[in-house]
Amino acid sequence: MTTVTTSKLIAASPEIVRSVMLDFPRLPEWTQGFIRSIKPAKDGSVSKGDKLNVTLEGASFSPTILENSAQQFKWRGSIPGLFYGDHVFRFEPGPRPDTTLFTQSEEFSGILAFIIKFIPLGSKQRDGFEDFNEDLRRRVEGEASTAAAR
Repeated sequence: MTTVTTSKLIAASPEIVRSVMLDFPRLPEWTQGFIRSIKPAKDGSVSKGDKLNVTLEGASFSPTILENSAQQFKWRGSIPGLFYGDHVFRFEPGPRPDTTLFTQSEEFSGILAFIIKFIPLGSKQRDGFEDFNEDLRRRVEGEASTAAAR
């Protein structure tokens, strides 16, 4: 099993961070990096068992949602029998009031998972996660400061 994990402290509550992150139609407004788009495959539904259409830099796939809770949004993409990737977005209270520790990770399993350690994809993926996390922080904190100025 191979895991890629990144985290970012964001100056907003977990509820706000989650709300911005899961506003999929607006995602292209604030990030143009590794994750290009996330769209529900049917009727806007994002419940456990539903499919998504995800476009990454250079690839598209249709993972299945494993969890959509206040603390975590998780999907699984796979090449059945060979490779599984569980992608997780976590929204945890930060060390200070109204902060969030946002964690993005992917755990690879299956007989081809070990390859991630030996090819540039693993480090490129980590960089992509970090860029996405920073884009999310900027968007959330920018919206919070705009709302406070009103």
